[in-house]
Amino acid sequence: MVSIIFRKYPNIQHKVLASEIKLLCLPVSQMFEEMITMVLDSVQKLDTFGCKFGAHGRIVSVSTYGRRLLEDPKTDATTVYFAFGAEYHDLITDDPEIMDKASIPLLYVIALQPRFEEASRRKACAILRRKLVKVLGYYKAADRAKMPFPINIVEHAYCRDPTYFYYPADIKTDSGSEGKKKRIADEKRKIKLSKKR
Repeated sequence: MVSIIFRKYPNIQHKVLASEIKLLCLPVSQMFEEMITMVLDSVQKLDTFGCKFGAHGRIVSVSTYGRRLLEDPKTDATTVYFAFGAEYHDLITDDPEIMDKASIPLLYVIALQPRFEEASRRKACAILRRKLVKVLGYYKAADRAKMPFPINIVEHAYCRDPTYFYYPADIKTDSGSEGKKKRIADEKRKIKLSKKR
């Protein structure tokens, strides 16, 4: 099974888009929103090349042209990563225990899969962002450039905007916390109002 996957998804450096570099410069909430758009673009591109989709963005068949697209180094990495997770949906999971230990490329794949709950995908983005900060500190630029996507574009993202690489706490790992804080504040207001009556 693994050899089939490697034949279908060869370990090659794919074309890097400016939008992919920008993605690594955003806080998690914006990163997630951008990924939704990128997934829609990937689905449209794959559909044009004859890939068939089932429920929740799962790929049920890949045409010969679709396979050529995925093996082509000129194809953007996001489309390839999305397709990998969509085609091998039975192997990719959003189990929290696995996500905490997952590699950066696998976290990117998980974050792109629309079949997973939004909270899981946001968590994958947050873990990915924190791990990218560590990679920037542990490896030299020349070594990172040879690593799989998105590690290979960390240098480009850092040069574009180093904010979240200097201040990883600002990444906002709990992207839903703003809504959660608002709900808590609303509940406290209701309690105060009910006590006054």
